[in-house]
Amino acid sequence: MVENKKNIVTDRIAFLAEKFDVFETEDTKDVEVKIKKLKDDEFEVSKITSSDTLLCLLSYKKVDNRMQKQVSISFDVFTSIIEADPTPNKSCVQWMLNVFTRLIKSGGTYTQVAIRFVIEDLPQASSYIALFESNKRKKRFKDFCSSSHILKHIVDPTDINQYTSLAQLFDAVDPFIERKPSEVESMMDRFVKLGQAEIPVRDRKFTLFIPKVRDANVIFDKFANWCTAKPENGMFRNYTENNRRPDGNKSSIYIIINNKFFENESNEIYQIHFETSQIKDRHNSQNVSIFENVINQSEGLSSFFHDELMEMAKGVSTGLDNNKYLDFLIKFGFCESLFELLDEKTPVIRFMTREIPRMPDISKFKSVDQLIITNAGMVELHSSIGMLENLEMLVLSENKIKVLPKEIGDLKNLTFLNIIGNPITEFPDEISKLDKSNGGSLFRLAVKKEQIGENNYQKLKKLLPSVKL
Repeated sequence: MVENKKNIVTDRIAFLAEKFDVFETEDTKDVEVKIKKLKDDEFEVSKITSSDTLLCLLSYKKVDNRMQKQVSISFDVFTSIIEADPTPNKSCVQWMLNVFTRLIKSGGTYTQVAIRFVIEDLPQASSYIALFESNKRKKRFKDFCSSSHILKHIVDPTDINQYTSLAQLFDAVDPFIERKPSEVESMMDRFVKLGQAEIPVRDRKFTLFIPKVRDANVIFDKFANWCTAKPENGMFRNYTENNRRPDGNKSSIYIIINNKFFENESNEIYQIHFETSQIKDRHNSQNVSIFENVINQSEGLSSFFHDELMEMAKGVSTGLDNNKYLDFLIKFGFCESLFELLDEKTPVIRFMTREIPRMPDISKFKSVDQLIITNAGMVELHSSIGMLENLEMLVLSENKIKVLPKEIGDLKNLTFLNIIGNPITEFPDEISKLDKSNGGSLFRLAVKKEQIGENNYQKLKKLLPSVKL
């Protein structure tokens, strides 16, 4: 009987190895032979790697005007997934393989999620599968899943293959994880007293906790689906030591906790790691927006993150175009930070495709003669624009500006203005001061009649008779 079960498991693993096109990576020649075979079948092939380790091959080609994709999995990834399956008959291996390949085929940011799944998240997968298997037959489990809005698409909650991600499985087993949130706050304070953590912000609504050692981070093991909170792996060290701040020091993991969490009245906790551009909620979901509901609701958090990010942003040597700390400053609502990092005597300010919803006061840039902000999602142009007395070129194309401030008429040296791609509904009469007949210097105004409407177009022709539209 035991031998029969062993044979069944062996057959299942062999079937999955063939189904997911598992290949060896020890010999580079074997890998190249594998790639050549795929290319002979008219596939384009991409290698998916992590730290120079080949995880899988993504192959794709167009068939009947549809993109056909397939994933070939390395033997190392395959065996890691097998080892992570806690079931005796390895019945959940296929589910994990499906999760991984689905993410790889989705591409974009999902590729990094897929890589983290097999590099970081398999210990969580193992523990959640164990909980799932222990509880899936219970009436409480089925009742919870059927009443959950998040899991409403799942017809049979006892079938693991209906869960499309690790986060969904976490949602299903969440009620069966033993927790005592009331103990977490005292544990946090204990690590602070030992010098192994910091609490720089604790206000009426939120607490900001910064663990300095792994043990201070893993106190959230039962409360969040973060790889860094798992005691059985070294991901906390990997994140903090292998991803350094611009000054060379270890990076920090920031944990924001709704104070009601400690009273078991809220599940709202977040983890932020700037160096890997991650903001995650307790479900380990990516690309979580916390500005409106968290940062903007706490003056303490807002002030702390502004100062922290500004210090790091100033230390980046690659400038403003490739500065992840600046990206977070803007994401957190500090658009003025872009301009704080510029030299006041700069002659040119140029931001293209960087998000700047609102322009702050820029009156200090007295020397600027070119201001170019395109495709930035800008909805408002600050009135201080009129104080840039040396400005000759103003390009604001492909934004969301509806109204130009009347102060734009004070730009006596402006020769070129581009507002194409903006849904402008109103032009101030003061814009007439840009015309040469009124002492201005404007030579050309780039605008599209169909975007601003016939009435506005005729108004501009009347106010700017000397300007080429």
